[in-house]
Amino acid sequence: MKKLILLLVIVLAIAVMPLVAQSASEGNGLERSQIIRSPADLYPLHLDVSKVYVHAQGYRIIYRKGATDFAEAYIPAPWFVPGGKAKLVPTRGTEVPYAMVYFNEDGSFSHIKLFVHQSLNHESWGQITGDPGDKFSSDTLVLDL
Repeated sequence: MKKLILLLVIVLAIAVMPLVAQSASEGNGLERSQIIRSPADLYPLHLDVSKVYVHAQGYRIIYRKGATDFAEAYIPAPWFVPGGKAKLVPTRGTEVPYAMVYFNEDGSFSHIKLFVHQSLNHESWGQITGDPGDKFSSDTLVLDL
């Protein structure tokens, strides 16, 4: 009797399986291809930052460009206000420092999040000595990729 009930459950499960799979694929009525291909509001770019230099006018970051080259970018201090173009995120861990740069749909710069080590004594921090000139006077971020 137990074998008959077990066999009946297995046959029933096999018969119901295609119906369950079909209803799960329908979801909310949207085709999966439409969800994937819909345009995004922002497009993120991860920058592997190796050093962050502090200055009264802002931050200079040295980031990896390709496999062996490095480039630099200057982020003005006035961008670091609530709702501004930049956000400084102090944290701990082996993955910092890094930056997430966000671009609009048309490719223009939107904002940047700079993730840095919490301790200013960490080897990833440095200071800019002297006058950097007008390097912090830009109203947009231009990256050398």
